[in-house]
Amino acid sequence: STWGKQISQMSKYGHGSSSATKEFFDPPEVLEAKAEKLAEMIRSSKHFIMFTGAGISTACGIPDFRSGPNTVLKTGAGLWQKKTASKKGPKMVMNRAVPSITHMAVYQLLQEKILKFLISQNIDGLHRKSGITYEQMAELHGNRNLEFCKKCNKQYLRDYRTRTALNVHDHQTGRKCDDPKCGGDLYDTIINFEENLPQRDLDLGFAHASEADLCVVLGSSLVVTPAADMPAEVSKRGKLVIVNLQKTPLDSHAAFVVHSLIDPFMKLLMDKLKVKIPKFYLTRHFAAEVGGKGEEKVIKIRGIDELGAPFSCFTQATLMAGKTRIIVKREPYFLSVPPGIHSFDVILYSYGHYKEPGCKFHVDLASFKPIKYKIVFDPAFPGKGWTVTPFQRQNSQPLLFTNNERNKKKKKKKKK
Repeated sequence: STWGKQISQMSKYGHGSSSATKEFFDPPEVLEAKAEKLAEMIRSSKHFIMFTGAGISTACGIPDFRSGPNTVLKTGAGLWQKKTASKKGPKMVMNRAVPSITHMAVYQLLQEKILKFLISQNIDGLHRKSGITYEQMAELHGNRNLEFCKKCNKQYLRDYRTRTALNVHDHQTGRKCDDPKCGGDLYDTIINFEENLPQRDLDLGFAHASEADLCVVLGSSLVVTPAADMPAEVSKRGKLVIVNLQKTPLDSHAAFVVHSLIDPFMKLLMDKLKVKIPKFYLTRHFAAEVGGKGEEKVIKIRGIDELGAPFSCFTQATLMAGKTRIIVKREPYFLSVPPGIHSFDVILYSYGHYKEPGCKFHVDLASFKPIKYKIVFDPAFPGKGWTVTPFQRQNSQPLLFTNNERNKKKKKKKKK
């Protein structure tokens, strides 16, 4: 089912009064008791969901929206309070932000199937960067790194900010769908005030809210609807727990409220659950295959996400064989192999947000088969470079075919 058009539009909300930005802190012994209580609620729940807001990313150096001028946060006042603030937070390059303890904890809870679904208001892309997949969550207000084609609905994840328009309600990015049978215009996915939320995410959010017997809100003021209606929906028949520094309009609907910075409380909670919080590693995937006839070989390479959808995480691909260098900077990368060369290296260069070097892999044409690679980099030890391993997700799509080509192949298989 779908939710009415009237409630699909993001509400317009003012910047808030000083009382709305006042911060509260539970003492350590109270936090300990609340963490224990919540852990027990999670263990006994059948459909546990989480709802996250900008407050989970302040630990990553990204300011929230509504924190007041006297906030304890190192990021300083929220984006709508900065003009009146004496405390200015340091500037953060969003692409260099590292997922927080909370991001990684949420990822692990999903991996262990303790958490059934994530509803997010965050647009910073850090949930996806932590390893959470598109199918595990609803991004209600969009993702700064995601754009899509309105003509064929193909999505493109990027390692950069996709929004280019200056007009608030203009979302065209100027890029085109690279499916040769489509070529439609691409649009960013950011949802601004008084714009409709994406139907898929809206439906999934409300569906899981209707099924949930427990919802934990992390770092949201819960004033923007229809997003805030989802935790409210859970409170009608299940339990709602809110973790936030400020008071929210849904506090009276909650089983209890935790007033704390998000990361310290999540450490406590994960300890009570006996679930280890994983370290963040930058993880990328790409597909490679060889095409062409006779001596005219071409190796095709494309960055992809875990599900096989396009992901622009490289800036160029370079074929290296002896003194031969072939450089391609447009994706997907088609590297024409010179006649007589049957063995060579390919280096993929990233955007370098974490000082990551190029990633090298070897190709032997005689034995090379279409394959997906998973590459992993530790930002804490950039000198170690990338770890490269073959990767094949169960039930994933074929490698580098467009949507139309995939459909043709499926039809041919059915005829056989």
